[in-house]
Amino acid sequence: MNLFISNIYTDPRFFFIVTLVVVFSICLHEFFHAWAALQFGDTTAADRGHLTLNPLKQMGPVSIFMFLLLGFAWGAVPVNPQVLRARNRHAPAIVALAGPATNFVLFLIGFCVFGFLYPPGKGMMPRTSLFLEDDAVGRAFTQIFGCLGEFNAFLCIFNLLPVPGLDGWNVLTEYVPRLKHLSSEFAKGVMILLIFLLLFSTDYIFRAAESLMMKAPNFFWEKSENAEPAGQIPRDDPRADADSLQELPNTEHDAAPPERFFDRPKQEGPGDGQIGEHIDDSANGAQQEVIDAPEK
Repeated sequence: MNLFISNIYTDPRFFFIVTLVVVFSICLHEFFHAWAALQFGDTTAADRGHLTLNPLKQMGPVSIFMFLLLGFAWGAVPVNPQVLRARNRHAPAIVALAGPATNFVLFLIGFCVFGFLYPPGKGMMPRTSLFLEDDAVGRAFTQIFGCLGEFNAFLCIFNLLPVPGLDGWNVLTEYVPRLKHLSSEFAKGVMILLIFLLLFSTDYIFRAAESLMMKAPNFFWEKSENAEPAGQIPRDDPRADADSLQELPNTEHDAAPPERFFDRPKQEGPGDGQIGEHIDDSANGAQQEVIDAPEK
């Protein structure tokens, strides 16, 4: 079994980038659950200190330990559905969707920045000389926003699944309340089946999230008839000599999309769970490789 914590020795940059991105994403997810509930008059989460980004409050020591060790984590925010329904019939569903909506916004940010920094193919000239392929800071920023986009795409899709304990289930049961009153034996059977499907679908969800991120460069970079020839410093680049433009070594990328920037083993672990009236969310982060710039 590959332990996530082993990356601290084999690839420390990967370990710290993924930890930063996942912990921040879960905490912000839970924060907006609490904030949305407060807007509808439910102060339960606010009274218990969940209007914070403190991982110890939003995730708890056990969740943090499990993430550092095995690569999966969860968060929890208490809500009072009765108070929410008294204010607005749709309030419980809105509060449940606030978390995935947060992950979707973070995904868009990661998608846009990663797409801007990562040119996809031949004839694509960078719009800025700030981040270069041989620049360690540029690679780190590219990896951070690539991780931000991929993990939040995963969290958004994952939490919208109609599985007990996830946000998608909370939304579904608000509009199909009979699901809450199924016979215990039938409910147990359905829950076990859904959990198995969830475990097997985790890797596919990650692959879908990764596929979305790999489309980002092609979305932001297009060939232009006025583009500078490949290998030549653009005329407006501060490195260009006033009298004559210098020639750069040809650094054209292959026209095919870059290789997968994560090569992860299939990961098994518990999904989100909901106990009583807590909204829980989890993330799986036991991958092995980091996003890196394409080879020259």
